[in-house]
Amino acid sequence: MQNVTDKYHKLIREDDKHLDPLFDMKEVPKRSYQLGLAALFTGIGLSIYDSFIGLYVSSFLVACFCFAILMFILLKYQDVIKNLTIAIISLTCSMLIIAAALEGLQSEQFLYFFPILVSVPIMVDLKRTKYRQSFIYIFIILVSAGICTLIGRHVTPLADFTTDQITKLALINRIVAISSTIVFAVAYIFFEKKYIDELMEQSQRVIDTRTQFLATMGHELRTPLNGIIGVINLLKQEHTLSQHDEYIQVLKYCSDHMLHQVNNILDFNKIEANKLDIYPVELNLKQLLINIGIPFTAIVKEKGLDLEIEIDPVLDKQIMADDLRLIQVFNNLLSNALKFTDEGFIKLKAACKTRTDDFMEVSFSVEDTGIGISDEDQAKIFESFWQVYDPTTKNLNGTGLGLTICVRLLKLMKSKLVLVSKKGMGSIFSFDLKFPYAATSKQIKADQAKTADLLAGIRILLVEDNHINMMVAKKSLTTYKAEVTCVYNGQEALDELKKDQAYHVILMDLEMPVMNGYTAIYEMKRLYPQTPVIAFTASLVDEKMLADLLNSGFADCLLKPFQPQQLLSSIQRQLLAYPFLHTHT
Repeated sequence: MQNVTDKYHKLIREDDKHLDPLFDMKEVPKRSYQLGLAALFTGIGLSIYDSFIGLYVSSFLVACFCFAILMFILLKYQDVIKNLTIAIISLTCSMLIIAAALEGLQSEQFLYFFPILVSVPIMVDLKRTKYRQSFIYIFIILVSAGICTLIGRHVTPLADFTTDQITKLALINRIVAISSTIVFAVAYIFFEKKYIDELMEQSQRVIDTRTQFLATMGHELRTPLNGIIGVINLLKQEHTLSQHDEYIQVLKYCSDHMLHQVNNILDFNKIEANKLDIYPVELNLKQLLINIGIPFTAIVKEKGLDLEIEIDPVLDKQIMADDLRLIQVFNNLLSNALKFTDEGFIKLKAACKTRTDDFMEVSFSVEDTGIGISDEDQAKIFESFWQVYDPTTKNLNGTGLGLTICVRLLKLMKSKLVLVSKKGMGSIFSFDLKFPYAATSKQIKADQAKTADLLAGIRILLVEDNHINMMVAKKSLTTYKAEVTCVYNGQEALDELKKDQAYHVILMDLEMPVMNGYTAIYEMKRLYPQTPVIAFTASLVDEKMLADLLNSGFADCLLKPFQPQQLLSSIQRQLLAYPFLHTHT
């Protein structure tokens, strides 16, 4: 199993080098190229001028300097050298020292140390380097300036110059050096102003997004909550059982809708914090796609639409994939299609694109005959909290996070969501994914899945102070045949682990009396570092809180309320990440 999992991650990582680089707001790497080009063109000009006034040795020296600068730029472009800035600074300082030995101080080449010194803050992001890199650059420049001065004062120049040549050379060096210093100073002011403007714009975007988020989520959560409260009041008023089934269906729909929105927010925060990973499990791809379509059958029928599911028979294979994330992608795409389609059909299609001995590549698509998307809106629909506006859809609900999450999840799986649509003519969302085949034990494990013994023999310590939450979680776990031990706070959990350490997974609430989860996790990771602990919380986990939980030792975070499949998948991911845990039993 572990070899197949490694193969899956190899497929996922194989195109990492083609990923877009992280956005650098200060554009420091770009400035290093700009400095190199500035030094190159300045050197070319000075080489031509030196040749013009008859200083052929100096002209040749500067030409060699230009060639070296060009080579450094090309090597950096090919990623052969890592730090172009220090290479250019060191080369320039070396050239000025050689010039001092050749010409002395009379040509005033030493003036070029001033623009080099002024250029340092332009090329260094002080927020990331914590001044260390700046000090190294400045140290090289000052030491080189000192050496240049000593050589110029105490060493006889190697070349003889006429008074006219020295006068002309000193004049052009003054003009170029002073001009370069002014240009770099102005450039520094320009870049810092651009950086501050970008920071202010980014801050405003954050404020606008947060305001939009609060307004959207307020509406999205109040709407199903109103339905839940209304149905509860109806149940109180009525004493017959005839309407109870209908009311229960309404309660389930509203609670599922709320849970879907909250889970979207949690996953969005995980993605933004770069804390969401792909965990492959063994599954039958054809059966997974059939199961994905089942919940939508009744809803599509109620709306008078046709749900078409076309699955290539070749996909009836055991493969390795993250079932939870695939379900999430298809649920969002199908929900989106259902929301914007009033007549016609919705089609889920999967076809094998290529096959090898190790993996298969599959093309997926979700097609609808809905309102379609205009060309100008097609880029916007992938933005967070944004929806297509149309007079016929102005009352539609949604956070606008569904497609954003699909794009991010598919990017984690090294795929891309492609949209083909025309206004009034429906839409097709498609993507391709590679899946390695599962190990030879696939049939045995498939048979186990059918008997719902997915956690048979797995021992879980459930730490939860709320009796209702404990009852729901325990019932979900025992449904999968897990062995569950329940305690009510962190201290009881540590006492239980002291008596019996043979637990595969710990599921722990955060807010508890006596000892909360935040305190207990430190002791658990100190005493029992090999046992994964999943945070089990009703808090709306933001990016910072998620990062703090993971850094403090939690292996994952599961938000309450939860779906049984989410709980199962989270535990299975930990069992996959810690295969040695199976030896406990």
